[in-house]
Amino acid sequence: MDILVYLELMRLYGRTKMLEFNIEFWSTFGFTILNILILFFVLKKVLFGRLTSFMENRSNKIQETLDNAEETKRMIEEMKVEYDEKLKAARFEGQQITAEYKEMAQKEYNAIVEDAKKNAERIIVETRKELEVEKKQIMDGIKEEISNLVIAASEKLIRENMNTEINQKLVKEFIDNEHIA
Repeated sequence: MDILVYLELMRLYGRTKMLEFNIEFWSTFGFTILNILILFFVLKKVLFGRLTSFMENRSNKIQETLDNAEETKRMIEEMKVEYDEKLKAARFEGQQITAEYKEMAQKEYNAIVEDAKKNAERIIVETRKELEVEKKQIMDGIKEEISNLVIAASEKLIRENMNTEINQKLVKEFIDNEHIA
């Protein structure tokens, strides 16, 4: 719209005093601004202080929580590292204990085997001695039996007092009958 048309419309409807100073309007406007400023300062002193304090406390609590979370995370990492180190140490110690027990078991096994060998050797020696004693006893018995047989054969030969051919035949016959070979 054109400004001239606007001014003409205003004049027709009685609003030509638009630019005049209206005291009522400006006083209301001034009081409203003053009330807003007073309200702003009162709210700033009463509400904004508390709100700012609340926001700062909340911000501090959040920061404290974050710091605690970081500290907890750091502690967890340290505990994890410590746990890993202890686990490695425990595994190493377990391996050492296992190796020691294996070594002890091997020594015990070797001692048992050595003891068994000594017992076997002792038994073999004792058995050989017993066999030697039995062999000696058997040989002594055989010698005694042979001696008895020889004496008996000699007595028979002497009693018959025969020639050498007959003596040889008798000894051969005697040996065959007694199964001496």
